[in-house]
Amino acid sequence: MSIRMIAIDLDGTLLHDDMTISAYSRSVIRRALAGGFKIVVATGRMWDSAKIKVDLLDLGNVPVICYTGSWIMMSETGEPVLQQGLDPELASRILYFVKEKGWGTTIFMDDQIYMEKPDGTEIKYQKYRSKKPQFLGDQFFHPHRLVTRVIFADPVIEKRMIIRKAIEEKFGNEVDIVFPGDDFVDVHKKGVNKAQAVRYLCEKEGIGPQEILAFGNTENDVPLLRYAGHSFAVANADKVAKEAAKGICLSNEEDGVAKEIEKLLS
Repeated sequence: MSIRMIAIDLDGTLLHDDMTISAYSRSVIRRALAGGFKIVVATGRMWDSAKIKVDLLDLGNVPVICYTGSWIMMSETGEPVLQQGLDPELASRILYFVKEKGWGTTIFMDDQIYMEKPDGTEIKYQKYRSKKPQFLGDQFFHPHRLVTRVIFADPVIEKRMIIRKAIEEKFGNEVDIVFPGDDFVDVHKKGVNKAQAVRYLCEKEGIGPQEILAFGNTENDVPLLRYAGHSFAVANADKVAKEAAKGICLSNEEDGVAKEIEKLLS
């Protein structure tokens, strides 16, 4: 069965370490689109930040899966295809729980970033974001609309493991938690992931798993790498991504994604 859809992660997969996309990669992906392949970008980034990178590819109006599957947006028109999130009451319970633990956190609502107060992470991780957070004080713990995701950031893996375990034990029946790369712990609505979002798009197009080629590098790519009939983890990927993928390609610094796609075009 031939490949019809190509789903590509951004950070650590398509993007170089300096957050750029090579001219070679842009050219190959545009050629794939012109050749009839459906291109989908699937990232953990917020929508506004993802759009900035997708615009560099000059692909026209293509689907962008962002927030690790919580949202699907059309790249040029900004039309929402799918938007999911944590119920405000559940999000409030999580925020109060981690407040008692003394853990700072960040939430995303309507593609805006919110924190209780500055803690330094808003500066350290700005490279992934196109907007700066708004500081809400006590109001932070009482969201009144869907919370797209809750994020924790800590450079110490042992601390991230403690945070993850505590939330899984308390809220595991209501949320999914992943390590998406760098220092982050991401909390999403139960069942939300990149594979679920790709499946949603494929059902509209009559595309089966065996007709999908996917690329990724971290745990938030694992469901998609497993779901797609053809998948690659880049050489610099996390171990869990490599184990989930059907193959390993060259690293992001070596344009591994584009080199695999080019093989389809030859």
